[in-house]
Amino acid sequence: MNLNRVFGLVFAALLALAATGCVSMPEQQAYNRDVHANVKTIAVLETQPTDTTVMMLNHPGANFGLIGGLVAAADQASKESRYAAILAKSQFEPLAYFRDRLTAHMGERGYTLVWPASQVQKARVERGSLGLRKAYPTTTAADAQMDVNVSFIGYAAAGAGDRAPYRPTATASVRLVSPDGKQNYYTDYYAYNNIFNINKAVAIDADAQFAYPDFDDLVRAGVASVEGLRQAIDAVAARIASQL
Repeated sequence: MNLNRVFGLVFAALLALAATGCVSMPEQQAYNRDVHANVKTIAVLETQPTDTTVMMLNHPGANFGLIGGLVAAADQASKESRYAAILAKSQFEPLAYFRDRLTAHMGERGYTLVWPASQVQKARVERGSLGLRKAYPTTTAADAQMDVNVSFIGYAAAGAGDRAPYRPTATASVRLVSPDGKQNYYTDYYAYNNIFNINKAVAIDADAQFAYPDFDDLVRAGVASVEGLRQAIDAVAARIASQL
């Protein structure tokens, strides 16, 4: 992850929390399985690329002006690099794993997911709140279309100290629309370890065995920590399927 993205993620989250105390989920729409009983085959649209990362919200350095902010950014970049090396050793591909787990859980609910040849979008797509598309194509090959944006996968801490450990974190927004793309069948937001304080999110508690009091503890755990990410992704995929 480049430094501009680090600044964007950290400060967007901090500004949202400071301004409102929470972030509201827009345009939520509950799914009516009875009304949409004909929906069995779902075309999944291309998603945005998702970096797997580590993040500390409310970094102590951010309280000390520009210099402190630069120190915080440098610390964040260093942690990014160190954890990226761990992920490289594990050969873990989070979006591919999400695809497999969502397909399996949706299959248990009686749905068939049809994925695009490339899971990650290549062309620019205009997106709105929480990374969901502003407009949808038309399909004749499925009963509905699914727009999924996995916005964060990684480890996140609310701050420094033992009371704010690094926990596996995964967030995803999901929308189900009609084949012509004009009707919204379902929209919701999922947060495993809801550290970004998204109001009305479908919140899922993180597994306590993967709580690391300090970043060095996370590093010492090495590739074993990746199992926490697997559990986070699987939990989100399972909860999505349970709502449809």
